[in-house]
Amino acid sequence: MKNRSNEQLCALAQKGNTNARDLLLENNFGFIRKTANEIYFGMNLGESELSIDKDDLEQEGCIGLLDAIPRFDSSKGTKFLTYAAPSIRNAMTNLIRDAFSRYEQRMVDTKDGLAFQKIRLDEVVPGEERMLHIEAIADPIAKSPEQIYVEQEILRELYAGLDRIGRREQAYLLYRYGFTDDIEHTTIGAAIHFNLSESRAKKTEEQAMDNLWLELPWWF
Repeated sequence: MKNRSNEQLCALAQKGNTNARDLLLENNFGFIRKTANEIYFGMNLGESELSIDKDDLEQEGCIGLLDAIPRFDSSKGTKFLTYAAPSIRNAMTNLIRDAFSRYEQRMVDTKDGLAFQKIRLDEVVPGEERMLHIEAIADPIAKSPEQIYVEQEILRELYAGLDRIGRREQAYLLYRYGFTDDIEHTTIGAAIHFNLSESRAKKTEEQAMDNLWLELPWWF
């Protein structure tokens, strides 16, 4: 049975074969673990107060895979793992959302409704590091000199615009869109990082983007 494909194992599992179900979990656990790592580190859960570790995410991912088994239809030509992947990821993110909802109820907002307590607001990209980040996009093999120049100029203008908006908004956008770590974080990930409610994070982002657009030269 170990040599059977995911699709064959799923067909057996749909008929009640528990060994086939267990093999599906075993064969696809590497993908579940990889997804858990991406979410765990992408959302900085290790630095959050949600008390969620990678094992929790992996367990939810396994549940997500099992939930996909009865719904899978091999006649549509889709690979089982391709079909199950959204269910695996959704199970993990639902765990985070549930934990975050409980955490939101315990949060105490500051006077203006913001609570950027996880990082200092002056921890933005310094000039030297900023230049390295701008120059890092240069790839003489993949891009022409003209493309490199245009991308560098756009990045310089973005940083210049960020310098002209509020410090909190600047810190939020730098983190949310990966200016500092090259990872575009989700809204809920940014909310966790800055100790904000999800609704407050969305409002902060909307206001920050509005203010940034007004500072960009191509907006006029």
